[in-house]
Amino acid sequence: MIDVRNLDLSTFSQDELKSLAARAVRLIQNPRGGIGTDLFEAVITIVPQPCVEALVVDDLYNPQRIYLTWREDQHYHGWHFPGTFIRFGESFQDAIHRVVRREVNAGVHSYRSADDEYSWIDSRGHTVGTVWLVQPDSEPTGGEWFPI
Repeated sequence: MIDVRNLDLSTFSQDELKSLAARAVRLIQNPRGGIGTDLFEAVITIVPQPCVEALVVDDLYNPQRIYLTWREDQHYHGWHFPGTFIRFGESFQDAIHRVVRREVNAGVHSYRSADDEYSWIDSRGHTVGTVWLVQPDSEPTGGEWFPI
């Protein structure tokens, strides 16, 4: 077995590297199970990744408050809207439900498009996203309400 972590890839041409990467990716048997952080962080540097951002509000059609969570990691520091990358085989709606459950510990009562999208390139890579207004089905936790 070859220890691929110590393989000197600098001797390969760009075409050889692309061919090798393509062959390796095709061998992933269950992308629905996730591709791992290392592969994801590599892919996002060359291929835009789709995201959803959930603007959690107290009322879907007459919002007075928005719920933000604090994020502090290698990619972001500060108050933010819950958001996530869309996983293989997942719909926008599936991703909205997953991120609201994960980041604010609530289900989704209702949601609608905020008619906004973005394309963002930063040190992590390229993300493209859609923004959704989301009314939770219970009191969210893990963040704070802010007046709009």
